[in-house]
Amino acid sequence: MQNILSIDVEDWFHPEYVRRHLTSKEYQITRSLNKILQILSEYEKNLTFFVVGEIAENFPEIIEKVYEQGHEVAFHGFYHKPLWELDAKSFRSEIERFDTIIRTIIREKCLGFRAPSCSIDNRTKWALDVLEKFGYVYDSSVFPTKTPLYGVPYAPTFPYHPSDQDIAKEDENRKIIEFPLLVYSLNGVRIPVGTGFYLRFFPMSFVKSAIRRMNAYGRPAVIAFHPWEISEITPKLDLGPFKSFVTYYNLNRAEKKFRHLLSNFEFVSFRDFIG
Repeated sequence: MQNILSIDVEDWFHPEYVRRHLTSKEYQITRSLNKILQILSEYEKNLTFFVVGEIAENFPEIIEKVYEQGHEVAFHGFYHKPLWELDAKSFRSEIERFDTIIRTIIREKCLGFRAPSCSIDNRTKWALDVLEKFGYVYDSSVFPTKTPLYGVPYAPTFPYHPSDQDIAKEDENRKIIEFPLLVYSLNGVRIPVGTGFYLRFFPMSFVKSAIRRMNAYGRPAVIAFHPWEISEITPKLDLGPFKSFVTYYNLNRAEKKFRHLLSNFEFVSFRDFIG
């Protein structure tokens, strides 16, 4: 069964809890992304890389390397601002700027988008209309559960066409496809699994069970990692007990989990899954 594994190409200072405490930027993306590319080369996997625009602008050579190694390049916001900090006009400007930059690097248009901090919900569903107008084919921003920061708890857990009236409902007349991130349903409760802290928090046996449960229904498990999670030099700020725990817990085990998933499941890019 094909599953979908993606890399959110953001630096250590982009996560929501970190950027609010940031006083200066020191990019580490080239080193951390090179490590990801080396690992994927070992396992002969081609994935989707959702790229933050300012990284493409400042480090075009590493994005070109991603593309030349056969991976799909997609969009992850220009400055990693969540959509609830933008409006349709500013979001259009971000897309236009990113599209201009990325065409000079890979010479083709991106098909997909993931909102920073999974920030597409019914407050920001206008973003899907904007993406459609710019020719985007798919989105992967919905986390179909509720977390302290984001989530659409009643959304489908499988790929669907979201309604422009309610993002948690399907509308087959809608063009854009939504690929929700992986959750595990247990006794009616949806447990978040498919990205970041949740992949680092839960034991690998639980993550594997969630993937297999989704596959048993004939559906792909959608999972996302970040380069800063697998880097050995990620700075750690004092964010307070809760935010530090969410951001930094088990970073020392993330690479092992990443490799374990690559060894045990078939993963492809969104582009290849859609065909």
